[in-house]
Amino acid sequence: MDAVDQQALTGAVIKEHRLDLAQLWLEFVALGGDASEQLIRDYCDGQGTLSPKERDALAQAVNEHCAAEGLPLRAPLSNSHLFLLRPERHDPERKDPYSSK
Repeated sequence: MDAVDQQALTGAVIKEHRLDLAQLWLEFVALGGDASEQLIRDYCDGQGTLSPKERDALAQAVNEHCAAEGLPLRAPLSNSHLFLLRPERHDPERKDPYSSK
């Protein structure tokens, strides 16, 4: 994944869930991250950069927090693939895989 895309998507997840950056920074450091709390804040605001290792440590901290809270969105890792879903055409004959009917 492109570093800019990872930064934007990680920041969006943090903002969407209103995650506490101070808490995320502590979890980030526990996962091996070396950046300061201010650099993490700058990164999340689109103003700073992180190495791939640090981007992934932050994404992992975000994802662990989201999983613990039952939040649906997740931050991508640097080796994630970015793809766009095409809207599907409505086919009345097609069974919905998520439906019990």
